Amino acid sequence: MNKTDRSIELEYYIKEGISPVHYKIKNLKKHFQIRSSLYRLLGIIPNFFNRKDVLEVAPGSGHNSIYTATLLPKTYDLVEPNPKGCEDINKTFKYLSFKHTKPKLNKLYLENFKKNKLYDIVITEGWPGGFLDFDKKMLKKLSSFVKPGGIMLISFFPPIGGMATYLRRLIGHRLISKKDNLKKKTYILKKAFKSHLNNLKSMGRSQEHWIQDSILNPYICVAHNTPKICTKILDNKFEIYNSVPKFSNDWRWYKSLYGKKKKFNENFISEYNKMSHCMIDYRINGSERSKQKNIKLEKLCFNLASATGKNENYGKDRYIKKVEPILSSIIKNLKNDLPKNTLKSLVEANNLLKKENLEISDVSKMSHFSSLFGREQCYLSLTNRQNK
Repeated sequence: MNKTDRSIELEYYIKEGISPVHYKIKNLKKHFQIRSSLYRLLGIIPNFFNRKDVLEVAPGSGHNSIYTATLLPKTYDLVEPNPKGCEDINKTFKYLSFKHTKPKLNKLYLENFKKNKLYDIVITEGWPGGFLDFDKKMLKKLSSFVKPGGIMLISFFPPIGGMATYLRRLIGHRLISKKDNLKKKTYILKKAFKSHLNNLKSMGRSQEHWIQDSILNPYICVAHNTPKICTKILDNKFEIYNSVPKFSNDWRWYKSLYGKKKKFNENFISEYNKMSHCMIDYRINGSERSKQKNIKLEKLCFNLASATGKNENYGKDRYIKKVEPILSSIIKNLKNDLPKNTLKSLVEANNLLKKENLEISDVSKMSHFSSLFGREQCYLSLTNRQNK
């Protein structure tokens, strides 16, 4: 699946007539504080947006864009090709009563978006990954709109952070049929995973949308990306500035950071490789371990993602032959470095998948795995260093 000239995720959204990224915003003040916190952790204070040119690609429902618009950028361009998403964006902005910059909505694919200007800030969340050729091409195009010295905010889906979702896909697809329509699949999977999702107290969207976007979206198994892949795609023309979660502490003396000695990307990736295992469980606070173990773990999780995509529509025998050996290697890799609850969760999922027949009740009653969710939506801010 490496070579493709299309967006797998967008094709799925358009085919099903969905945009499963709605936020349940009951408290707008709280939502704004969450977005402000994200920007702060990425190294951007609110005033930085004021009177700046901003581009956001794939804003989905536009709920996150509301906050950005209130920071009063000079111009604010949105690029969204999903008709359902465009409909949601128009509804989201139609009745806003507070001061904001009205965005210009471009109902286009990114590959068709042309603009003879550069932007101070370029944003995209949830897409693109870095594994598929098409996604690499789109990330490069996205970066081409950033002014020298400007900043790009992107999300990345690390395969280690995606572990719990890959396992839920393997479990979930044993409960549904290819013949079922989206509504029926969503209904069945919600019954199975409702007890799991109830453990996510800060979940921002509906359980139905999470299921449609994580368990049923074919893109998830090829959406993975890492900081190292990003810097390679961008040909080191961008420097990693900050991340969420925080991976890097740079204790180097600033007076030594000039010319080829700066090595911001190299330093970040080295620090990332010490802590990347923590992404497997969002409940784990950052801790270090062997970089070699984590580099091996990342490769195993890449393999698990691929094996999930190829085998999730088959039963026990295929799982035991094609997937279980990879998961066993992952458990062995992590055995001495993770909390017992996390390891018990992985073992419980493995044991369930080795059963001949799975029932909804088997899934809903899982005692350990029901609380395991990874850090799969991570963020990077990168600065365009072409102003040297």
